[in-house]
Amino acid sequence: MLYYDEYGNRGNPTILLLHGAGALDTFCEQYCFSDKYHLVVPHLAGAGKAAAEVYDPQKTVEELFALVKSLHKKRIGVIGHSLGGQIAILLVSKRPELFHFAVFLSAWVNPRPTTIRLYCSLAGLSVKMLHWKWLVQIQGKYWNYTKEQTDTMAEYSQRITTQGYISFFSNTLDLSKLPEYQAIAIPMLAICGSREVKSMKTSLTLLAQNPSCQTMVLQGVGHDFPMRNAKQLNPVLKKFIRTF
Repeated sequence: MLYYDEYGNRGNPTILLLHGAGALDTFCEQYCFSDKYHLVVPHLAGAGKAAAEVYDPQKTVEELFALVKSLHKKRIGVIGHSLGGQIAILLVSKRPELFHFAVFLSAWVNPRPTTIRLYCSLAGLSVKMLHWKWLVQIQGKYWNYTKEQTDTMAEYSQRITTQGYISFFSNTLDLSKLPEYQAIAIPMLAICGSREVKSMKTSLTLLAQNPSCQTMVLQGVGHDFPMRNAKQLNPVLKKFIRTF
């Protein structure tokens, strides 16, 4: 069963918000969009009520399509960050007719085997740190989470496993193996921060090969810009979304 949170009136246009790995409230600074939109935030593997689950792209996509169908909307928008951005790309590549638009924030789509091996080798230590509640609470405050959101993350992070953490990276989307992406004709927007790693900027270039995808680099920001730099990001999102 796929759990999800909702914000705003169901009668308004719906936007699916796909959070980053292990960070259920990635879009805490965009929940304010609920004044005009119906926001749906699924609990993806490794976060919230699904914290103990191992990320499986195919299973996740199938569950999300079932969720979209249950909303009884002809088409919806989708915004994803990091791992959620990869999932958003998969969704619109497989069923573009279900979506008005798509926004990909810091979606890594050009995995290098050496980088994947490095991240996976550090998984044990990373998970150990995720089990330190005091450290996760500091992270939540840094990300501008509310106390409730911070406490929730500190609680569910206890259930993230090493296998689950590895699955975030071992299942990284390789855009070169997704030919359907090039045929998408719906409006798309891909954004990354100027302070992100080179591979993230390369991903932006690869996504731009589809002429329907606009790209943008936000200056002076890092990977966590949805939470940390909403004053820069939100006007961009509102301008892109309001035409749909």
